Amino acid sequence: MLQFDILGFLASWGTFLGIYAILSISLNLEVGFTGMANFGKVAFYAIGAYLGAIISTYTILAIHNISSPPYTTEGIIALGRYGGENPALTVGLFVLSLIIGFIVAGVVGYLLTYPTLRVGPAFLGITLLSFGELLRIFLQNYEPVGKTNGIAGIPHPFVWVANTALRDWLYVIVVLGILAIVYLYAQRVVNSPFGRVLKAIRDDETAALCMGKHVPRTKATVLFIGSGFAGVAGVLMAFYLSSVNPNMFVTTVTFNIWAMVILGGLANNKGAILGAGIVTFVDRILTFVTPNLGITAITPDYMRWMVVGLLIVLVLMFLPKGLIPEKPIDTPVWKAVRKLLKEEVNGE
Repeated sequence: MLQFDILGFLASWGTFLGIYAILSISLNLEVGFTGMANFGKVAFYAIGAYLGAIISTYTILAIHNISSPPYTTEGIIALGRYGGENPALTVGLFVLSLIIGFIVAGVVGYLLTYPTLRVGPAFLGITLLSFGELLRIFLQNYEPVGKTNGIAGIPHPFVWVANTALRDWLYVIVVLGILAIVYLYAQRVVNSPFGRVLKAIRDDETAALCMGKHVPRTKATVLFIGSGFAGVAGVLMAFYLSSVNPNMFVTTVTFNIWAMVILGGLANNKGAILGAGIVTFVDRILTFVTPNLGITAITPDYMRWMVVGLLIVLVLMFLPKGLIPEKPIDTPVWKAVRKLLKEEVNGE
């Protein structure tokens, strides 16, 4: 008999939707609006996740004078015992991790633009892809972060809430609230004069240079913003899963985010959220339903890629610009111009 926990599904989907929508918007700023093919998005996602894990676990262990690191059995047990003792500390570490995750991931992205942009736009994607793989291999062999085992026992920011369902929904609200902030900020960016520069660089980088635009600095700024958002998403995922390990940050995560942007529509932040909603819905529904159907020959991961791949093919065939196509920049000046043109047309 099929058993389906609808509230548990919605809480899980809401969390994954918020996290991946942040990643999708961040990638859309880079590739959709600026034309920067970032195939290393997972690297900045990993930076945020590991920073959140390190800050929260090592701080709690240090406060309680526990020498066992958070990748050992003793350390994980201690984190489970003391993680929810002080709600203010737990929430404070969560907020601090979000801030530091954004800053550090953003700075790394900013610094990476200068060596990567020198290789030219054609090689930018593969260079960032290589950086992501190098970072993952480094994490697999770096003992302070647990090597292949990673870090476990990350305290949930609402671990002190006794009701598990309430705890999950509180986290959903936080994640979706952060998504709303990211979306509103991204909209302000792309609908500003700076947003017009981004599209000019995307459409014709040489022309933008001839018009006096500082293309390298603009690209670096965009990669700082996009990488910072990815770092925030990594922190949110680390605190949600309560553990991180290098196998979570393989290159397929980046291509998963690309699928979201392609489905929703390039250069449209609403489309980025829609694409993230579709892909995460497929992922969560398969994760919840497949075990109850007794399907063992094909795992939910394989089924998800089959469904998402089919959706991408259909969208590219019938809606090549995505489910929500790109729209004109909506700055106050353009609003006034369109209003005047409309009045002239109506007057005639």
